[in-house]
Amino acid sequence: MAPPLVLETFFPGRTVGEGVFTNSWTGSERRFSVVIEGSWDGRTLTLVEDFAYADGEKDRKTWQLERTGPGVYAGTREDVVGKARAWTEGKVVRLEYSVMLGGWTVDFSDVLALRDDGSLINRATVGKWGLRVGRVELVLRRVAGAS
Repeated sequence: MAPPLVLETFFPGRTVGEGVFTNSWTGSERRFSVVIEGSWDGRTLTLVEDFAYADGEKDRKTWQLERTGPGVYAGTREDVVGKARAWTEGKVVRLEYSVMLGGWTVDFSDVLALRDDGSLINRATVGKWGLRVGRVELVLRRVAGAS
């Protein structure tokens, strides 16, 4: 059985992942890979995410997730509107935030969980006005010896 996810234990060092965004209305998919360089200073988890999309686009985003209590975090990222919030719920971590995309503010609701093989699965729903407009599924793996 997979252990509970602790963000500041899982993410320091290098993590790589493969994911897909699926548009709920059209069914179209946008595949991507990501390399995350993480660091933990005892209070703030910094995640520098380098995305490479199948269509050739590249993007970099940097999360700053500050631990505000046991298993509770407040976060910022360049495209996040206001503050993100993350919290531990059982064995998973939930992350909620809003992002400006193409002139629209959309809401992300992520559930992150460790799997038995040591990888992390991140399933996110993307919504607007209470309607699901898309979903993301991302599998992350730690890179051995890269810390």
